[in-house]
Amino acid sequence: MKWKVLVLVVSLSFFLFGFRTPAFASPEESLKQRIENLEKIIQGQQKSLESLKLEMERQKEAEDKARQEQERLKALERKVEEVEKVTTKREEELKKEKKTGLIAYWRDGFFLETPDKQFRLQFGGVLHFDTRFFSGGSRSPDSFDIRRARYDMRGNLYRGDLEHIFRLQIEMADDPYLRNAYWMFKVRPEFNLQIGQFKVPAGGADSLTEEAHINFVEYATATPVSPFFDRGINIQSQFLGGKVQTCLAATTGVGVDKDVGSGDYDNHKDFAGRILLVPFKDMASPWLKGMRFAGSYQTGIQSIKTTRGETNMRTENYESRWFRWTKSYVDLDQRTRYGGEFHWLHGPLTMSYEFNRVQWEDITVYKEDDKGTLDFRLPGNYHVDVHQFWVSYFLTGEQKEFEDVFFAWRQPKPKKNFSLKNGTWGAWEVIARYSYKDASQELFDSGLLDGSSEGYSVTGGIRWIWNPKCRIMFDVNYLHSSEGKGIITEYADRGVFTNRKYESSELGYLLRFILTP
Repeated sequence: MKWKVLVLVVSLSFFLFGFRTPAFASPEESLKQRIENLEKIIQGQQKSLESLKLEMERQKEAEDKARQEQERLKALERKVEEVEKVTTKREEELKKEKKTGLIAYWRDGFFLETPDKQFRLQFGGVLHFDTRFFSGGSRSPDSFDIRRARYDMRGNLYRGDLEHIFRLQIEMADDPYLRNAYWMFKVRPEFNLQIGQFKVPAGGADSLTEEAHINFVEYATATPVSPFFDRGINIQSQFLGGKVQTCLAATTGVGVDKDVGSGDYDNHKDFAGRILLVPFKDMASPWLKGMRFAGSYQTGIQSIKTTRGETNMRTENYESRWFRWTKSYVDLDQRTRYGGEFHWLHGPLTMSYEFNRVQWEDITVYKEDDKGTLDFRLPGNYHVDVHQFWVSYFLTGEQKEFEDVFFAWRQPKPKKNFSLKNGTWGAWEVIARYSYKDASQELFDSGLLDGSSEGYSVTGGIRWIWNPKCRIMFDVNYLHSSEGKGIITEYADRGVFTNRKYESSELGYLLRFILTP
């Protein structure tokens, strides 16, 4: 109000003393003109006053905001000081008590780790829940099955320049037994020593791949063509920055500790070697960079047939068998396995070919009596071969990995995990495989083996990866026997489940739910 009075006084003075009224204007007109001019000036001054008032209000708001930010900054500084005091106190307590403590966290698995990262322990496992259906007159039973239920504990320990890796894995489904139980000393890339029980490094990438990362519901190359777990030592090496990787192992040759609790049948041991070549690893061209070449070889003298190696060979439908061993008392002079592989990874596309063979030399069969009576001999070499080729493509753009010479294939993490809330659908893969089996006909003519001596399988499948811990697999398998009695199926009848039927072909539908907590 004071501003308005001041402006009014100044304006009236200006008009009364600053202007000369023209001689020809009347007093009334002159006064009216002055009043109009005065009103205009007052309006202009009011606008200036309002602008000044708004500017003062904005300045005040800015000062209030700056003061609030300053107070917030001081509060944060006080909190940081408090946290630092607590942290320092805790560190001093740990040093005083000579303890390191453990940190528990989840990162696609449950871990315990020391603050200095010198020790880490991971707890996990794998669960395979299968549903199988068969058509085409097959006698294999439709079923629900806990195919695998495994507890897995892994650890890393760092001491100086040496890294220790240990693992304990127990199979809990069906008949429980110890699978992986080893300690590895990682000295340098060229020399890593593994001792204990582990999968023998032979038989191809398909059989070496861990169960959480398998490409198909069932292996095409199973025992006896591929070896099982065994006890011994293994040296893993990497040269030229991983372009050349090797495994050299010495094992008992008879299998896991559960199969032969005494350790071994004789003084003879098996020796195995595997090599992986990644010659174009550092090249820019993706067409060459994804190429992998591999081969393996295993040999050893066997006194008698083994529980896993000389029993039967399951089909890709699992319930049926390509062949079975009919004789219980068998001497083997020597057993050899070898094979070659080519794998190609290019973005979401993967192709793989494997050839694997198991060969027995000079087989002697005895009658099942207490006298050890000779039944017959098979001098010479006899084999079972498996060829397989498969191709895979991720519709959502992910890419498989080939981890190393020992662990082979690894499935990718989805670019976007499955989530109804977020409208994302995980990773989707389509895959197909052709597998051909062939065995020496003499093994069947002599009656040592029973079933199919030659046949093939065709598999088509789809994969849905929800997240790194959950995957659904669906396979359709068509099996066909070309030579021999046929594919062996067993069914329940007349009080037993050992009734056998020989099928020329079998069509199976396999659905698997994989959980890896």
